[in-house]
Amino acid sequence: MYKYLLSTLLFSLFFQLSHGQGVTSNPLILKLSGYDLIYSESKFDDIEFPMSEVDIIPLSGEKIFATFKYGKDNSYKHPNSTQIIQTYFDKVKSLRGKPLYKGDNYGSFQVKSNAKKFWCVIETHENGESYTVTIIEQEKIQEAETAQEMLELLKEKGTVDLYFQFATGSATLSKASYQTVNELAILLKKYAPKLKLSIEGHTDNIGSSTANKKLSLQRAVAVKKQLVIKGVDTNRLETIGWGSERPIAPNDDEKGRLRNRRVSIKAIN
Repeated sequence: MYKYLLSTLLFSLFFQLSHGQGVTSNPLILKLSGYDLIYSESKFDDIEFPMSEVDIIPLSGEKIFATFKYGKDNSYKHPNSTQIIQTYFDKVKSLRGKPLYKGDNYGSFQVKSNAKKFWCVIETHENGESYTVTIIEQEKIQEAETAQEMLELLKEKGTVDLYFQFATGSATLSKASYQTVNELAILLKKYAPKLKLSIEGHTDNIGSSTANKKLSLQRAVAVKKQLVIKGVDTNRLETIGWGSERPIAPNDDEKGRLRNRRVSIKAIN
């Protein structure tokens, strides 16, 4: 039976490595035995990231892309798509990552450190004859991820910027945002049952100001609707759409625009 070795890099080593050290130095870029690296690139870019077959979200960040092709002769049988994808998901578990979606020939997952978030896609071709790996590396720009962290920031600053995932130009919340909604609901139901919030949508400056204000309000309303579904009293929630009127970073590059595409929550009592 065909056998191949997994990389056994330590979890801590993963977070010390940066994409600048080379594609194959990154523990999420597994070069399986018998495969050759035939193409790679590293740059800031946008991708459409699969959370499922139908839930696709736009992501921006430092992208690493690598393509591997089986290089041995026909006397050796390469792993099939299922084996390659399972190898990656096993590696994700060893790095304390989170599997997101596993299909017949591709899968997606996420790995976090204290300062960064890595969104990863593995896709196989010709039943394993070749495979590609795409990684989007993002700085963790959301200061609070748990209900308690949100509460502390509200006490300290009166406002918290949250980064829900929406499809481009859409106000439909992605499944990637459900955890943040859940934590916000816990905050309002458990830790601050009398708190009232203003939910305020913001966009970057791409597009018309009128369209951006409309979209930002729709996104704020979408967050409110999910909170109401979770059992939060609708009378405790107000919504505002600011569009691009209140940026917190320059809109002259994608990193700044990413920070500006947010939903802020503000205490109003």
